[in-house]
Amino acid sequence: MYIERTMKLDLNEIWEFMEMAPEPYAGSKGVQWSYELVVGEIIVKDLKTSDIESLKNSDYYDTELLPSIFTFREILWQPNVYANPQLCIPQLNILKVFCEEFEAEFSQKEGLKSWPFFVLLQGVSKFCQEAIDKLVEIGEGSQVHDIAKVLGELRRKTFPIVEFFLFHPCNRIDYQKDAVNRLNYAVKIMLTQYNNKFFELSDPYWNITTSKTAKKKIADAIAEANTEA
Repeated sequence: MYIERTMKLDLNEIWEFMEMAPEPYAGSKGVQWSYELVVGEIIVKDLKTSDIESLKNSDYYDTELLPSIFTFREILWQPNVYANPQLCIPQLNILKVFCEEFEAEFSQKEGLKSWPFFVLLQGVSKFCQEAIDKLVEIGEGSQVHDIAKVLGELRRKTFPIVEFFLFHPCNRIDYQKDAVNRLNYAVKIMLTQYNNKFFELSDPYWNITTSKTAKKKIADAIAEANTEA
């Protein structure tokens, strides 16, 4: 009898796992790994081994992505120096538009039309829009702590997405080191100035499940139908 099994792995443990177990022990019997990437509020489901392996393909990654969504975007790591919405909204719009334009342009690259990790950029864009809407709502007369609450929520939601791209295997080492330093600083600022708690900052991780291949599902369905007949 087939029993579905699930395990949880930290983000960077995936590479050692795939070397040790590229397929389940019962792979020859029509069972395969199915991956789910959990990045804070965003869940990317039904990933296959080939999707994970594509992460190591430098042709499928732009090394300018990490600095473009984090290092250069001071709205995600600077201290609480944004005294009014007029200082925040332009930066949020720049980040939002970058994510949308990057996805639109990069998705045209051969083999990447359905790149599953575009959903993470969509998440950054969505969270920026939510922050913009809240800043517009509270208006010009808002207090600094009101703005800090909005930006604190934005940073909390984007934190695991930044972590995912921070530990991408194709990053430039100098970009990665710079981003690590700024992210560590950002965490300190989030805890001291932006109303966040340490336990609220979630790290991305993988859920890995054994599942039947499409061929196996069809074969089992036929066998079941024949048995019932």
